[in-house]
Amino acid sequence: MIQQPVCQVCGSFDLKEVLNLGLQPLCNEFKLPSQLNSPETYYPLSLVYCEDCETVQLSYIIPTEQVFGEQYTYLTGSTRAVVEYFNNLAAQLIQRFNLVRGDVVIDIGSNDGTFLNAFKRLGINVLGIEGSPKPASFAETYGIKTIQNFFGKGISELIKKEVPDLNRVKLVTAMNVIAHTDNINEFLDEVKLIVNPETVFVTQSHYLISLLENLEFDTIYHEHLRYYSLKSLINLFTRHGFTVFDAEVVDVYGGSIVVYASLSDGNHTTTRFLNLLKNENKVNILERFRETNNVLLQNKAKLLNMLYRYKKQGKHIIGVGAPMKSSTLLNFYGITPDLLDCLTEVNPLKIGTMSPGVHIPVVDETMVFDDQPDYALILSWNIANQIMKSYRQKGYKGKFIIPVPKIRIIK
Repeated sequence: MIQQPVCQVCGSFDLKEVLNLGLQPLCNEFKLPSQLNSPETYYPLSLVYCEDCETVQLSYIIPTEQVFGEQYTYLTGSTRAVVEYFNNLAAQLIQRFNLVRGDVVIDIGSNDGTFLNAFKRLGINVLGIEGSPKPASFAETYGIKTIQNFFGKGISELIKKEVPDLNRVKLVTAMNVIAHTDNINEFLDEVKLIVNPETVFVTQSHYLISLLENLEFDTIYHEHLRYYSLKSLINLFTRHGFTVFDAEVVDVYGGSIVVYASLSDGNHTTTRFLNLLKNENKVNILERFRETNNVLLQNKAKLLNMLYRYKKQGKHIIGVGAPMKSSTLLNFYGITPDLLDCLTEVNPLKIGTMSPGVHIPVVDETMVFDDQPDYALILSWNIANQIMKSYRQKGYKGKFIIPVPKIRIIK
């Protein structure tokens, strides 16, 4: 673990703590039952705000190789809504930036190749860079050419071997990646080595304003080192010679910001970019975090009391989904197996394991329709409507509990 006394972006010492979620395990460190007697490390999970470049970030960072190592089990393709989103986005990008056969798209942090597969099906040449071995192996199985390495200093030389003519690189994408790397400045310097003036660099990150507006505290975990606003992204990209010309907020992952940038300043600045920047200027980040702290403690007490009351009545309660965000919520709230019987999942890498920290068993979601639990706590709340519709169609008759942004019971 590395203590980070200065801003990860600009090196400023002018940092102010805005949220403290205590000590937390790595959110993707699911263990087999036989491993529960082995040590489990907890790390500080707190956010600080840089007064100079306006970046919200973790006060402690863990090296990328440790966070996204063998234990990393997230698969993009396991969430239907995300697959549909990436399919649609790929088609939009091809049309907007006039990609044709022979053009190349490079995806940094390509996971299981879901996004690149959408480009490949539409006739575009693709290359993925993925450091986590399990997702990378899935990508190779799907026929997505993947460099199994973390993106950082020197990676451009490996990319040039796969793509000798960098003038064919029309898009470089980094979807939910630039908040994860433990050296963002080195990362962006390396990106510059694989693009040309016509390349569009497209990034997607969890959006700080959505986090604050919707109380999405559980999207804070050690994999996410920084939480960006458009203003902080502009500050970051400008430091490395990129010009941001467009940005939009999308619903995926509970609210994400997609930013379009290039080394050229010839792209037209869009109206939605200007409107988004204008709206951000109305938000007092520090005041919003103060409000978040107060509401978060109230929600914690309310949910724990609710679960305790139902269990005392003999009710059967399960959690739906074991995404990364579930670890933060379960551990910060202190929800253990005496309150939640199990977590249901479709990701084969998680089924049969125990969740980080609180050690709730993860089971195949088919058990829901056989056992008919009384309550289902939806931990993948960002796709709650999709889950509830699917569960009803499959015969689930119980009630749903949605914990974020406010606690609701859906009959």
